Amino acid sequence: MEIAFTKAADETQFPRIYGMDAILKNFKGCPHLEITLFRHGAHDEELNALYGKNLVGAPDPDVPAEVLSGATEEGGLRFLLENFTHEEVEQFLPYVEKRYGHLIEKIIVAPVEIPVPLGTGPLGMLPASKNAGFICFDKAENYPLPFAVRAYFDFTLQAELSGNQA
Repeated sequence: MEIAFTKAADETQFPRIYGMDAILKNFKGCPHLEITLFRHGAHDEELNALYGKNLVGAPDPDVPAEVLSGATEEGGLRFLLENFTHEEVEQFLPYVEKRYGHLIEKIIVAPVEIPVPLGTGPLGMLPASKNAGFICFDKAENYPLPFAVRAYFDFTLQAELSGNQA
């Protein structure tokens, strides 16, 4: 399992700065499936502490207005709470490598850009369907970490990215 870890230049503005993606060798018959890992289960106290810190900025000018309909600062803040601190990354990587390393091609850890654009939302709120869903690492037997980690996958998006039909 390859690990690509890009360290943040500054973790002081917001320590929950790291996003994680992975490529699974094969998942439910889909080779090279890209998944996005996220921290699950943030509390309202964590959310409330983020207001007023300018962590959500203007929307991406390339995103159509109809897509931004209903976008809120709260969505962007909840997205940020799904990211990981450096310490959480350092705890999760050895665990996932030992337990699932034979199933994972690569994990990419990189800082997210702050402020996040208005319209960014949490992965945990996406609907599961026949072609998309969640991998719940924290539900595995003997899960040892003090924080929950989940991953979102979308077979349809994967097919679009690879140029194939789902």
